[in-house]
Amino acid sequence: MSNSHRTLIAGGDVLVGDPLRADVRRADILVEDGTIVAIGNDLAGTDAEIVPAEGRWVLPGFVDTHRHLWQTTMRALTANWNLNDYFCSIRSTHAGLHGADDVYAGQYAGALDALSAGVTTTIDHSHCINSPDHADEAVRGVKDAGIRALWCYGFYASPMDEPVFTTPEQRLADARRIRDTHFSSNDGLVRMGVALNELGFLPFHQTRAEIELADELDVRVTAHTQCVWNTERVSDVALLQRAGLLRAGQVHSHCNTCTDEELAVLRDAGCSVSSTPDTELQMGCGIPIYRRAAALGLTAGVGVDIVSNNSGDFFTPMRILMQHERGHALQPVLEARGLKAVGGDLPVTTRQILHAATLAGARALGLESVCGSIEIGKSADLLLLRNDGLHMRPVIDPIDSIVLQAGTRDIDRVLVAGRTVVRDGRLPGDVERSGTRLIEEAHERLAERVAARGGWKQPVPDGLWDEMWPVMLANLAADRAEV
Repeated sequence: MSNSHRTLIAGGDVLVGDPLRADVRRADILVEDGTIVAIGNDLAGTDAEIVPAEGRWVLPGFVDTHRHLWQTTMRALTANWNLNDYFCSIRSTHAGLHGADDVYAGQYAGALDALSAGVTTTIDHSHCINSPDHADEAVRGVKDAGIRALWCYGFYASPMDEPVFTTPEQRLADARRIRDTHFSSNDGLVRMGVALNELGFLPFHQTRAEIELADELDVRVTAHTQCVWNTERVSDVALLQRAGLLRAGQVHSHCNTCTDEELAVLRDAGCSVSSTPDTELQMGCGIPIYRRAAALGLTAGVGVDIVSNNSGDFFTPMRILMQHERGHALQPVLEARGLKAVGGDLPVTTRQILHAATLAGARALGLESVCGSIEIGKSADLLLLRNDGLHMRPVIDPIDSIVLQAGTRDIDRVLVAGRTVVRDGRLPGDVERSGTRLIEEAHERLAERVAARGGWKQPVPDGLWDEMWPVMLANLAADRAEV
C-alpha cells in the first residue's frame, strides 16, 4: 500500500507549458508527493485530496529574480528617495543597526509576503550578514516561511561601530560554514548562492575571491551590475570577462548602463539578467534593459528588489516593466514620424512578460527543470487565480486578462511543492499573526537605534561620488595587473 500523498486540482483553466505558447485549457492536475504526475481531463476518479479549481486559472507560481527580504523591516521607507539617499541611509547606516533577530523577522515576514502575492520562488540577495548569527537567522527565516528560494550569502560589510567580521576572508570562511551547516545538498527547497560586493567597493582581487568561492562551493552567483551612472564609465561586464570571471548561471541585476554589446557578452557566457523597474525608474539607475536583453536572446527575469521601497505584489513590476518598455520604444517613433508610423505588434507582449515572470525567472535561477511552468515531472509550485469576478469578465484572451486585469485580490490558493501555503487568498491565521508580530517588533527595535543616529534619512555628503569614484576606479584598476 502506497504512503504517497496525492492531490487533484480539479476543473481549472490550466496554463500548460511555456507561457509564451499561451496554452490555456480546462484540465485536472494530479500531484503526487509535491510533483505533477498527470495533466488531463479524465482524472476525476483518482484517489486523491480534491482541490476545486472551477472559475480559476491555474498558473505556475511567479519567480522573482531579485529581492532583498531583510529590508521588510523598513517597508516603503525609501518611497521618495534616490539611489544616493538609499546608499547613505540603508546600506551605510541602517543595515549596520540590524540585529540577527531583526534579520530573521525581515526574512520570514518578507518571504510570507511574497507567498501571499503568488511568488513561489525568489532569489534573496541577502546583504545584511553582519555576523555568523545574522547568517544563520537569515537562512532560518527564509526556510521557516516555506518559500522556494535561492538564498545568496551577501559579502557586503555594513558599516558598524564594532564589526564582528574584520576581514573579507572571515566572511568567506563563514560562507563555507553556512554551506556545510545549512545546505548539505543542492536540491532542497532553499538552495545557497552568493551575492557579490559591488565591483569597486573592494580591491578587484577580492571580487575574484568571492567568485572563486562560489566555484568552490558549487553555488550560483548574483550581483548588482552596472546600475550607477558617472561621467567616467566603467564596464563591470568587460572587467569580469577580461578576468575570466563570467560564469554560466550568474544573475546580473539592473545592468542599466550596459550596451547591447555588453548584454551579448553576458548572453554568450550563459548569464541572465533581472530588471527591477520600480527601483530603477525611481532612484536614478536608468532605463530598464529587459526589452533589449530579451531581443538579444539573453534570459531576462523580473524582480521586486527592495521592499523598503516596493510592494511585494508581483503584478506591479510586471505591468510597470511592460508598459514602460512599450512607451520607451514608441516615443522616438512618435517624435520622428507621428502616430501614422506606429504599426505591428507592440514591443513587449503580455505573453513575454508572463514568461519573464515565470519560466525565464526559473531558468535564471537554475530551476527550469523544477518550476516556472506547469509540466509533468515539475514541482507543483502553483498559483490559483480567480477569474469569475465581475472585474474579470468577460475574458477574451486569458493571458491578457491575467497580466492587465488580475491582481493579488484574485489569488485563491498558492502551493509550493504541492503544499498549500495560501488558502482563500490568505496565509494561515497563526502564520500571518506571527509574521506581523515579528516584523512590528523588529521595526520598533530598529526605529530606536535609527533615532539615536539622527533619523531615517541620513544626509548625503556633498561630493559623495567625487570621493567614492576615484577609490572605486583604483580598486578596479588592479584587474589590469592581475590579467
